Amino acid sequence: MKVAIIYTLILSSLVGVISLMINSGGHPHNHLIGAWKETSWQYEKLDDLEGEDEMTMEIDHQMKSEISKSLVFHEAEVWHFAPDGEIGLFDQYGKSKRLDWRLKGRGNILKLLADGERTEYYNIKSLSADKMEIHFTTDIGARGVVKMVFEKVPSTISYAKKI
Repeated sequence: MKVAIIYTLILSSLVGVISLMINSGGHPHNHLIGAWKETSWQYEKLDDLEGEDEMTMEIDHQMKSEISKSLVFHEAEVWHFAPDGEIGLFDQYGKSKRLDWRLKGRGNILKLLADGERTEYYNIKSLSADKMEIHFTTDIGARGVVKMVFEKVPSTISYAKKI
């Protein structure tokens, strides 16, 4: 009888601790909501190309244009994530494009879906209240992993309405 009570207490406390851990950790979905301004593009990793001089890790405007030709978002500078799964991509001239977004895996894969276009996946390397870093692989020019860094736009709702 005592053994059953001990097992019941241990099982109950384990379930309680696990429930507390699950509920106390915020879902990454909530951290993404709002507007994010692109601040930089860099190569995180470059493939080794024989006979090539060492390339710079910073991506210039021309290379960024080449890379973004094959991507859905093209040259969006502000990404506005809505809670309903829609994302507005705004370029420097105020033009926008609407897509759907989802988080996959353990919340570390960002999936962008566009009607009639392909689906794109981005690896979320870091996400905090004010900074996001995503990676994707490119085969343009010097192949490698591109790192995009975003900063959260303060008062994101009023900023998105202005655009």
